[in-house]
Amino acid sequence: MGTDYSRGLRLAGAAAEADVLTLRETLSSTRVHLTANPEIPGVLKALPVLVADLRRLPYQLSLDPLGGTTPVPDEVLAGLQSLVDGIDPDLPLRLSPAPAGCLHIHLGTQPPSGAALSGVSDGHGVRIRHAGHPFPRLTAPGSGLGAVLTAASLTAEVFKLTVGLRTGTYATTPVVDFCPVTLGTEPGAMISSVPEITNTALVGAGAIGTGIILILELLGMTGQLTVVEPEPFEPPNVTTYSIGTLDDAAALIHKTGLARRHLPHMDVNAFPYTAQDFINAIDNGTERWPSTVLGAVHSIEARHEIQRIHADLTLDGSTGGGAGTTLALHEALPHGPCMRCYYPLPPTPTALSAEQRLHALTGLPLHRIARGDAPLAPADLEGLSIEQQSALSPYLGAPVCGLSNVMGLTDNAADDFQPSAAFVAQQAACLVVGAMIARSTGLVAGPMRHVEYDARFGPWYDMTTLRRPRSGCACQSEADVIAAVRTQRRRPL
Repeated sequence: MGTDYSRGLRLAGAAAEADVLTLRETLSSTRVHLTANPEIPGVLKALPVLVADLRRLPYQLSLDPLGGTTPVPDEVLAGLQSLVDGIDPDLPLRLSPAPAGCLHIHLGTQPPSGAALSGVSDGHGVRIRHAGHPFPRLTAPGSGLGAVLTAASLTAEVFKLTVGLRTGTYATTPVVDFCPVTLGTEPGAMISSVPEITNTALVGAGAIGTGIILILELLGMTGQLTVVEPEPFEPPNVTTYSIGTLDDAAALIHKTGLARRHLPHMDVNAFPYTAQDFINAIDNGTERWPSTVLGAVHSIEARHEIQRIHADLTLDGSTGGGAGTTLALHEALPHGPCMRCYYPLPPTPTALSAEQRLHALTGLPLHRIARGDAPLAPADLEGLSIEQQSALSPYLGAPVCGLSNVMGLTDNAADDFQPSAAFVAQQAACLVVGAMIARSTGLVAGPMRHVEYDARFGPWYDMTTLRRPRSGCACQSEADVIAAVRTQRRRPL
């Protein structure tokens, strides 16, 4: 079974407004080289995540074990090789000095000559520096949360430097300091011990959900977690999720089983069914009602579904936007703002069919759309406007029948055609876990927060808004009913 890079390449193609096949050739010829300072706390947690994130795109990847201030231990190197082989054995991690013409990335505060940029975790946060910009003294040992954010942030920088983004569609910031717990620019300044997880459910073990699982694993979390997910792990997930291998995909291991494997110190209650099934089980008295829900789903309907659990606190992560690189956190309460305040239902859909809407948007003739199984070819773009060609070019090689889904023209978007990348989902996961730490430790109190930024630009000063309940939302008009349901669900099993 070969490695499927299609979703990440479609995300890159949409971001760069480029042909996916050409972009694959470009990335396959790009050399990315790594070095690290393994003696810095947190670096050896971030290194495997960074290597895996980069391998989930078809770069030529190398690492110099002697390139930092101290060697990378042999057992770590063996683990990295195994990790890479689990994603794509045909693209190995080469152990060598920096090859000519490479993009050199360093993990640590003392980058060797030739490194284009460096990153390191400071407490729960990250510090990124491009060449020529020194690091300050680190405030706290890097945590598992900081490690994942560092790896995801460095991968985003590599992505920006290699896929050919158009001017104005991204920003390269020479100095980045960010903490996903406080949402401030002083990582490491506030790092209390992370409390044991209790009475919490993770709904969705997809791209964002596996990012959350990886963070909890690297934080060494203990306690109890219910994982609600109905689907098995499949081949396209290997390059878009934060955990899971080709062998796991071949075996169709259930995603809740992956969660158990990666959280050995936690009591993982696997619920291999839908969120609505979970709600029914709570009301039937066979599942415990969670006081906290970590949401990692990918539709408005699913977000409304997790809101109907009516937990004390819902922390929802999302990715999307035109290129799939926008990520967000939504903090929600049963009495508002709830997930329906953030995501009100759209207006009644137009009476036009999905095929007619696809024709109107792209200019593709209806008779061509009817041949849905045939892959979109360059000849199909001839005669279309520049705007229409730009909208369609990222999907060259994809079956036309999937375009209505990926372009959001149907109510049930097929997961097979969603552009996705692990480094984007991991940043959303970092916001969710950061919010969980912030709220559970009392570091942050007050109104619920909505946080949103684009991975092509990175976190910035004006990305957070404080949210209030939406007038007319069900959390306001049905407050008495919601309160009664919550009282009933609090009963012990």
